[in-house]
Amino acid sequence: MTTLAQAAADLIAAPRPILFLDTCTLLDIVRAPLRDLTVAVRAGVELRALEASGTVRLFVQDIVPGEWAENLPAARRDGEAGVRAFTATWQIAADLGQPAPPLPVLPPGTLIDELEQLSHDLVMAADTLDRDYAGMSWAIDRVAAKQKPSSAKGTVKDCHILGHALRLSTLLAAAGYPNSRLLVSSNRSDFAAPNATVFHPDIVPDAAAAGLRYAISLEAAVADLRAAGEIP
Repeated sequence: MTTLAQAAADLIAAPRPILFLDTCTLLDIVRAPLRDLTVAVRAGVELRALEASGTVRLFVQDIVPGEWAENLPAARRDGEAGVRAFTATWQIAADLGQPAPPLPVLPPGTLIDELEQLSHDLVMAADTLDRDYAGMSWAIDRVAAKQKPSSAKGTVKDCHILGHALRLSTLLAAAGYPNSRLLVSSNRSDFAAPNATVFHPDIVPDAAAAGLRYAISLEAAVADLRAAGEIP
């Protein structure tokens, strides 16, 4: 577990772009066969290599590893359903006389194990941020005010994640940090503006002050960093 102060000190000493990953983004990798998320898997592989080389730094909030483990079985079922649907579609096409190359031998478990490993590798590669009073206070105030990313369910999880990402980004901004900070979440209903891929208007003032940007997916985050010239 890393405190925000420790993370800020480490980053200021060795600047690099940083990504805050939430649970749904990490599990999207496992669900990829069902949801047609090929590019998310490709981006996950790239980010794993970029983190290993020290090019980027990954963070998850303290609640994310537990939430990832809790929701992994459902994500695996989704991914396995996608593989079975692919196999069935291929067989139906063959039965109807549609031209197709031979169906590859692809047991659902084998592929899903690989996707789970990639997702798990990103969880383990990320530094887990400890809870911070200012981050928690921001999150609770957000829920009380019913402002995004607080949802109608009144849960604090997304506010908890964003509050700490904002807090670390604020510390870095105060030190003149030169590199990008991105919150990566496919939970657009709570983080994004309606029909958009940027932060919801409720979030924009705090995010702008902290220099924190939003990416709706791993591939969007990679594209953002590449456009900024921060990764090759």
